[in-house]
Parts: sequence; structure tokens; C-alpha cells
Amino acid sequence: MCAFFSSFKQLIVQLFFKKKPYQKQTKMKNTLLFLLLMIPGFINGGLLHAQTLEGIVTDRVSGESLPGATIMVKGTTQGTVTGIDGDYRLSLQAGSHVITFSYVGYMPFEIDISIESGETIVRNVQLQPDITTFEEFVVVGYGTQQKKVVTGAIASVDAEAITSTPVLRVEQAMQGRAAGVLVTNLSGQPGEAPTVRIRGAGTTGNAEPLYVVDGMVVGGIDFLNPGDIESIDVLKDAASAAIYGARAANGVVLITTKSGVKGDLSLNYSYYQGVQNVARYVDVLDAEQYMMMMNEGARNAGQPEPFDPNEIPLHNTNWQKELFESNAPIANHELSVSGGSERSTYASSLSYFTQQGIIGGDRSQFDRLTARLNTRHQVNDFIHFGNNLAYSHIIRRGIASNASFNAAYSSALNIDPLTPVFQDDEAILSQPPYSNQPVVTNGNGKIYGISEHIGAEIVNPLALLEIQTGETRVDKIVGNVFGEIEPLEDLKFRTTLGIDLAYVLGDSYQPLYYLNGAQYNLNKTSVQKNIDRYYTWQFENTLTYSKQIDDHNFSALLGTTASKTNFENLYGFNADVDVSNPDHVYLNMATDTVWQAFGGAYHEALLSVFGRVSYNYLARYAFDATVRRDGSSKFGPNNRFGTFPSFGVTWMISEENFFPSLGPLEVVKLRASWGINGNQEIGNYQFISTIDRSRGYIFGGGRAFGASPSFIANRDIRWEESEQIDIAIDFGAYDNRLTGTVDYYVKTTKGLLEVIPIPGHVGNDPPVANVGSVENRGVEMSLNWRNYQPDFRYSLGVNAAYNKNEMTKIGNAEGILPGANWAVAGMVTRTELGLPIAYFYGYVTDGIFQNWADVYQHVNKNGQMLQPNAQPGDVRFVDVNGDGVINSDDRTMIGKPTPDWTFGMNGNFEYKQFDLGFLIIGTYGNDVFNGIRRRDLNNTNLSTDMLDRWTGEGTSNTIPRFTFSDTNQNNRISDLYIEDASFLRLKNIQIGYTIPASVLNRINARSWRVYISAENLITLTRYTGADPEIGALSSFDIGIDRGIYPQARTFRLGTSISF
Repeated sequence: MCAFFSSFKQLIVQLFFKKKPYQKQTKMKNTLLFLLLMIPGFINGGLLHAQTLEGIVTDRVSGESLPGATIMVKGTTQGTVTGIDGDYRLSLQAGSHVITFSYVGYMPFEIDISIESGETIVRNVQLQPDITTFEEFVVVGYGTQQKKVVTGAIASVDAEAITSTPVLRVEQAMQGRAAGVLVTNLSGQPGEAPTVRIRGAGTTGNAEPLYVVDGMVVGGIDFLNPGDIESIDVLKDAASAAIYGARAANGVVLITTKSGVKGDLSLNYSYYQGVQNVARYVDVLDAEQYMMMMNEGARNAGQPEPFDPNEIPLHNTNWQKELFESNAPIANHELSVSGGSERSTYASSLSYFTQQGIIGGDRSQFDRLTARLNTRHQVNDFIHFGNNLAYSHIIRRGIASNASFNAAYSSALNIDPLTPVFQDDEAILSQPPYSNQPVVTNGNGKIYGISEHIGAEIVNPLALLEIQTGETRVDKIVGNVFGEIEPLEDLKFRTTLGIDLAYVLGDSYQPLYYLNGAQYNLNKTSVQKNIDRYYTWQFENTLTYSKQIDDHNFSALLGTTASKTNFENLYGFNADVDVSNPDHVYLNMATDTVWQAFGGAYHEALLSVFGRVSYNYLARYAFDATVRRDGSSKFGPNNRFGTFPSFGVTWMISEENFFPSLGPLEVVKLRASWGINGNQEIGNYQFISTIDRSRGYIFGGGRAFGASPSFIANRDIRWEESEQIDIAIDFGAYDNRLTGTVDYYVKTTKGLLEVIPIPGHVGNDPPVANVGSVENRGVEMSLNWRNYQPDFRYSLGVNAAYNKNEMTKIGNAEGILPGANWAVAGMVTRTELGLPIAYFYGYVTDGIFQNWADVYQHVNKNGQMLQPNAQPGDVRFVDVNGDGVINSDDRTMIGKPTPDWTFGMNGNFEYKQFDLGFLIIGTYGNDVFNGIRRRDLNNTNLSTDMLDRWTGEGTSNTIPRFTFSDTNQNNRISDLYIEDASFLRLKNIQIGYTIPASVLNRINARSWRVYISAENLITLTRYTGADPEIGALSSFDIGIDRGIYPQARTFRLGTSISF
């Protein structure tokens, strides 16, 4: 064993810990190596026994071995699992035992044995397939339930699904697998969290779900290693989520991490290495086309042509190819150890994940080191205790991922192709600005080119990346310790103390630089540092009682929760830094005498009591009722406490004698639920105002200063309340090989927190009040098929969800909420009564004026020209409100970023040693606002679509003429910017091969699998941009493409081995 770990150490050093450009990565990996070598300390030589039971577990139908089957000594917690060839070996004490064999999807099996001291017994066991998924258990709040008695809408994703199509982040494991759960990636930048919407956006504020990891409510899940996940259960309806009360209005995601199994030690290592590349380029003009179009734009505006038509361009830079990295690396290492004795189990893991971006390389990078230890210990028959503890260290470097200003990709799409990446012409370098400004150079001293044709925020994108040095480091500890006491039969008391501790350090360094005449820092170098500290503790106590009387099953839960979050931050800034290496820049190295320093803090607390009662009769009829009462420090004394009730019922109608025989349809279950959840995700202290001492007024020709409240406080603000009704049918057919679910829901959120308009003479900022409402209606459908045949197993799952979102109340006279802006063109989204949240807002067009007659005939009812400044080739706008004038009042809904339908399809196929897994996702009915091109600037590069512009009568009815003088305002926000963003994407496909047992026996391995996978391999869409999947942190920003950092196409080669 010592020799094995010595050779393992050498393998780790030689293959995985190569020198990287950043010293901080090396330190991280040295830490990981130290932790990896601590693993042997878990090994307990006392697990060896003299008596053994051994054999092989196989499928009774196909005869195939069943790796991972569980073998337990009945009435105890001692057991083991089968190896890759279905083989097992279980150490026993001398005497008589009942041994149980179980495997997911198979009927459990028991044998009775008597074993004498020193004896070895061989028992080969065949398990009968049982595809009755209604017998499976799912995680609910503070417990588990069998699917057949669950009254709520719960979608589950297990570890096998995560393994079959590996994900980079835990949220992505739900994408395409859970109907009604819309997971949208913000961008392709490493480390950026996706947005998750469960049954639509239920608020104009924070619409993210509540995440609960091993019972601990957490603020985010980027600290999790996906390989540590045992299951993900999404509570979609109010009845299943009501147990979390004031924080469950947007749904709840319950994440359970892996735990140990009593038996021999199991050591597992997995690794993958991959490369990433851009999947799709946006088509833009080359140098000759650009010169031609610029001449035309000037000519149509009556200006001199900037280029000689006979001129041959010196440079023809493809900025996208220059910007995107080739084969950007991605890698992941995981090492886990699990096992246990009769009274203790443990599961521990270490992982290191690193991903460089396809834009900027290591300037857009995410590194994560995680360590986890889960244990459970039995003191005696009625006292247990344990812990779930995780540590993570994250290093994140990021760039603007979807911005019109100061963003590398936006600049790459807009800068002219005539500018070279590097300027090496000595004659040009001897002239300003190269000769007299701090122009940007790369690591080899080469000078980046500066455009002579366009300015403002459009700069050389590689030069922009060169000066971006920001970095964020996060150390996080999340976990809990728990104790359980069973003083009476069927009665259990559990107490848990959890923590979520995060220490965040951010820094950035700004050198002297000159990018163009509008983007420069000629004054002083500077450094800034910020430190954030988050600390949350959570103390929970639950009392659970379960009882079966004949055919009646009862259970009750009573619990309390107390939690508190403390936040504190410090910020410092100073200038004149002599050190140029950003990795060695600190505040004390700056010499400027003027410092900036400030900080802040807040505290928030929650106190709760909750209860649930459940009853079922033969699992034919089931009833659940839940109530939770929460008190939150976020609300004033007038509405500090809220009550959140729910109930749900099920009827297994197929168990009734009157249920007719319907051929292959065997199981039909009806569900109905109702409940109210709350949303407290608002800022702290909204019910009380601080004092602003900078207020003043003019009196007697001078200014008098004083103090007043910063804003008008509202002591009556309360929770946003989401009321939801869910009606569903679950069914199974063909021996439950085919299972399905159809849900219909209506979710109404009332009391949305909005700013109330007040008269200007009040002289203060307006208050926030509960004055809005939004409704989501939808249908969710899912079908799953599982089958086993000799040498061949497969499963298929498809799901689809429809959602209609509508704002039903807005707390102002106009019935309108402003949304997001685009570049300098103003508002592009807004929310209006009777329409969905954050629809696209602009002018409606009706083709192109083909000739002067079209222009003159476009008149109002009085015969007046609607567009007197137009000419042939200009856009014809619609007088939407019919007032005879084309103006801002004609703006209306021109599209929406949220889909009507979302789709998902996944499959897994196993044939002998080979396996194939895939995931397909899609949306339908959503739009994108294509704001890639900065149309407020004349000389930006253009899409190749402009080659099909209007150049004369009949040449185009969709793309207007190109001119520098836009008297008709062709470029105003209109439906010409809106494109269909519906897409179908092969998100992941993986092909694997399991090494035969004959090979594994030579190295004493239990299993060994190798695989190749591809991500984002194929995307079918009509959208012309780089990526149709565009998320945002704010609901108002979703679907606006300002130059989105696209998701990468990734190829990975991986392996996993178990001993």
C-alpha cells in the first residue's frame, strides 16, 4: 500500500502539477498535493476479518454483472458494494446473518447464512429488474418521501445523470433535465453562474431560487464540486417549498452530497483534460468591404469619401480570430475516499478544477480547489452524530462578458479591420500618439496598434485585455454538525448547527496606458483592494414522529430555525505605484498622499417555526399539510412576521377496484396542491432611513447645509407573497418502464416591492412599497423510458415546459416600470401592465421606402407626411397609436427574451463495455436584441448582412441604405434589432469504455472507465450572433446581446478508476 501511494504521488507530480504562468496557481496545487497525501490516514487496517462472504451479483434477465450493487447485513449498517465485475467480498462475524442485496432498478433479495470462524462462503446472486420508479425516494424539506406519496411537484437529478454528462457547475446539471426549470448561462466566461428560473420570473427583483446544501441554506453554490453531489431535488410548487416559507417564492433547490457506506475502504480518482474553442464567429466585413462601405456611407451623406477606391489595404485583421484563444485548457482532478466500520462512516474528497477562457486566456480564468468530509457516527442504538463540511478556495479573473463599453469582444466586433494587431511601421511609431503617449505593449515589448478610423470605447481588444489585471480570491467554509436522538420508537430529535463563512479579497492594478483619444490613463498608476467577509450561522432543531397502524401511515414534523448573517467590507485605493507586476502590487507601495478608504456592514436575521403532518392509506390516498412562520429583520415592526401555509393531496386512482384495464397503462396518480411562499430578497433596512448630512438649500443668496433622512422610509413593507396552485397526473406503463408526469400550475406573486412615485416638491427619494403583482401560468410534461436487455441497457428522457408571464399590477399611474438600456440609445426593455416582465421596447417597422412615391404616400389621415425627413432606402416606421405622428409614443412591444417553451432530452445507452450519453436542450418563442454593433458610431465595422442593404429600388425591403447622415433615424431602437433566439443544442455527448475485469484484476482495481466527450457540439438557431443563450443577473437585462462572451465548444478526454 505504501508503494502504491508513493507511485501515485509521482504520477500526480509528473502529470498534473506542471508549471503555470501564475505563481498563485502553483501555490494552490502544492496545497492540493499536500492534502492528497493525507488520504492514507483514513485507511483503517482493522477492517479485515477472518470470516467472509463472497460472490457475484448479476442481472437475472441478461446475466450481466451489476457493478455498484449494495450488500448489507440486515438489521445493521454493515455492508459493501460490488466491483466492476459484480463481485463482492463481505467480512462477517461468526454466526447467523440475513444478507440483503439491492440495486437501483432491481427487486431487493435476501439470503440466510450461517458462518463459522475462519470460513469463506460463496454465494452468487441474481437480481430481478424492477422498474417501479414510484417506489423510489426523493428528498423533500427536512426528510425524504416515496414518490408514490409525494403530493408536490419535485424534479430530481441523481449522481448518475451528472456523471453521464459532466457539468462545470452544479446549476448546469438541472439544464434540460427538469421540466419547468430554465437554466440560462450568463455567458461563456469561466466561473460565471447561470441564472435559474423555476416556473418563470415571479418578481421584478431577485428571482433566483433558494439553495439548500445538506440542510444548510447558502447564498450561492459555486463552492461545490459537481462530483460530490449525490442528488439534486427541485421543489417547484408552493406545497413542497412551503416548509422554507419566507425564502421559497422562487422555488427551492435541495442538494445532497455523497455520504459513506459501511464496509471496506473505497478509493476513487477521476480526471479529465480538455480544450476549448469558439463555436461560432460573427460574420463581419473584411478590409476591402469595409473601405467600400465607409465610402458609400460618406457619399450618401454628401461627405468626401475617406478611402481611395483603388487603394489596396495594408492590413486585413480578423479581430475575432486574433482575440479567441485556440485550445484554451480545461482540467479537473478528483480524489475521494469512503467507507466505514460498524458504527462510523465517512466520505471525503479533494478536487481541483481549472478553466481558462477562450477570450483572454488566463485573464479570464477560474480555479477552484475543494475539500469535503462527511461523517456519521453511531454512539448506540438511539444516538447518532456527524458532520457535512466543505472548504473551497476560488481564484477568479474576469473581463466584461456582455457590455457595450470597455469590453474586448464588443471592440473586436466593431473595430475596423484596417488596424493591425501590432504596429511595427517605424514611420508610424515615430509619430504621435505612439511617440508621446504610454501606448500598450505585450510581454515581448511589441506595441499594439491604434485605430485611425474609430475612437470612443472601440479599441484594440488585445490591448484592452493587456491592461486588465483584476483578480478575486474567495475562501469559503460551508457545513454543519448534527446530532440525532431517538428516545422512543418512531420518535427522532435532530439538532443541527451550520455555518457559511466566506472571505473575499479583490484587487486590481491600473497602469498608465493609451488605447485611443478617448480611452487612456495618463496621470498615475493606481491600485485598489477590497475585503469582504460574510458569516452566517444557522441553528435548527426538528422533532419527527412516524407511525404505522395497520394500513395507515402517519408522520409529523415540528421544527425551529434561527439564523443570522453578518457582512463587513473594507476598500482602499491609492495612486502612484512604482511596481509594474500586478501580482506584487499592494496599497503600501503607492506614494500618493491622498488615500481613499471606506467600508460598510450589515446584519440580517431570521427566526422561524414550522411544522408538517403527512398521512397516507396504503399509498392510495395521501395528504400533506405544512405551515411555517418566519420573522425577518429585513422588515419593519409592522410586518416583521409572516405565515406561509400549504397542503397537498394525492390519489393513486389505479389502485381502485373500479379503475378499468387500459392495456399497458398500470399506474395513474392524481396530485393537487396549494400554498403560499414568501420572498425576502430585498436590501436591508428598507423600513428605516439613514440620515444624510449633505443636504442643503439656497437662502439669502447663500447655501445653507443641514441633515434629513436619505429617503422616505416605509415601516409597512413586507414579504412578496407567491400563491400557487398545482394540478398534476403521474403515470406508469409497460411494467413502469415508461413513466410520465403532466403538471398545470398558476403562480401569482403579490406585493412586489417597487419604488412609489412622489411629487418632486417633496424633496426626497421615494419609498419602496408592496404594490405590484405578476402571474405565471404553465404546463410541464416529462416522459422517461428505461429498459434492460441482454448486453444492452438504455434510458431516454424528454421534457417540455410552457410558461406565460404577465404583469398584473404595477404601483404607479402609468402602469410601467423602466428596464435596461443599450449603449447610448436609451431604454430597450420595460415592464408594462398586461405584458411579460422586461419585454423588448421600440418602434415597429414596415419595410423600406423603395422610391419617392412610397415616401410621399406614407401620410396620416390629414394627408401629412409621417416621415418628412425620409428618402428612398430609409426605414418605414408604423404609427402604432394612430395619432398621425411618428414619435416615442409609438414605441411598443417588439419581442421578449423569455421563451414560451423549453425542451430537454437526455439518453444513456450501455452495450457490453461501451456506453453513450447525451443531452439536448432547446427553447422556442424567445427573442434576442442584437445590439452587437455600436450604431451611434459611424465608422464601426459592420455585419456582412449589410452587403444586402438597399442600394436601389427593389434591392432590399429589410436592410436600409447605409449613410453617415441618418436624418430618418433608421438606427433608432426598433424591431430591426430583434431576432428569433429559439435554438436546439446538443449540449453534451459522451462515449465511454469500461475496462474489462481481466485487466482490473492485475492492478486490484474495482472499476476503470475512460471516455471522450464534447460540449456545445451543434447549435441550430436562426440567430446571427455568436450565441443565442444570453442570461443576465437582472431580469431586465436578459436577452440583450451587447457582444456576449460566447460559450465554448469543448472536447474532453477523461478517466475514472476505483480501488
